[in-house]
Amino acid sequence: MKKSTPLKILAAGAAYATVSYLVFFEIMDKRATLPTKAFQLSIKGVEPGIKDDDERLVWFNNQSFEDFEITNNSGNKLKAHMLKADEPSDKFILCSHGYRCDGKREFRFVTKYLHDSGYNVLLIDHRASGDSEGKYITFGYKEAEDALLWLNFLNEKYGKDIKIGLYGISMGCATITTLCGNENLPDSVKFAVADCGYTSAKDEFSYNLQKAHIPDFVIMNAVDFYNQKLSGCSLDEMNPLEAVKKSKVPTLFIHGEKDDFVPTKMVYTLYDACPAPKEIFIAKGASHAESYQRCSEEYEKNFTQFADKYMKE
Repeated sequence: MKKSTPLKILAAGAAYATVSYLVFFEIMDKRATLPTKAFQLSIKGVEPGIKDDDERLVWFNNQSFEDFEITNNSGNKLKAHMLKADEPSDKFILCSHGYRCDGKREFRFVTKYLHDSGYNVLLIDHRASGDSEGKYITFGYKEAEDALLWLNFLNEKYGKDIKIGLYGISMGCATITTLCGNENLPDSVKFAVADCGYTSAKDEFSYNLQKAHIPDFVIMNAVDFYNQKLSGCSLDEMNPLEAVKKSKVPTLFIHGEKDDFVPTKMVYTLYDACPAPKEIFIAKGASHAESYQRCSEEYEKNFTQFADKYMKE
């Protein structure tokens, strides 16, 4: 006996709901393992010429970090790791990591440069990442709220006269560009370095789904439904481009010339939209999140010149 049409509709609806939740789970839930494995495969060989005995990595692994903890508005305990400058310094830099990464892993090569430049380096672990609690990743939206708490923590612990730089890579870049549009940003923030960030979560999902020849509207609508129900925010709110339009923070935008994960064209859109003092550096031959590894000398030169300009003001 053939199933009736209503039963077929119910079955199709149930199947769609199940698949939709699984897609949401794999993209947003901390417990998902598939994205991490896929990302590890996608970045295989992405750090040209860097080996386990690279002096920056060896140095990093021999450092002693001070661990801090705060609680965010969702009740999650968030972790961060501080490497203090060798000499007393009022310069701090808050480092914001990318998707399915953590502070120490994301910044393990560049930390020596930051430390040698006289910064107290704070490596935060975003909610649902690293050592921090939380169930769902929100692609920079709620992560920016948490980063503001870390800024307030620094001001309360070390004084309001300190000077803070913001530094984010990939989703961490989306976090700090979103943060730069927050009207409650403390005056202690002097500059931002925004490396390989996307214009919005929707734009980023759409770009990569289309590359995979998957109808983006079907997937995004499904993810957005569960996102609003479980994470408490919509994909429309995950929009660094709209936030950066309100920024007053001097920003150095960085992107890899050959980035095909977050397409290079996005950095120009962000740059054009930012009304604050700004500069841009495109790393020749670099793919996603490998601009420092590929072009360390140029990267450091651009970073130093930009940061020093606004730290002195």
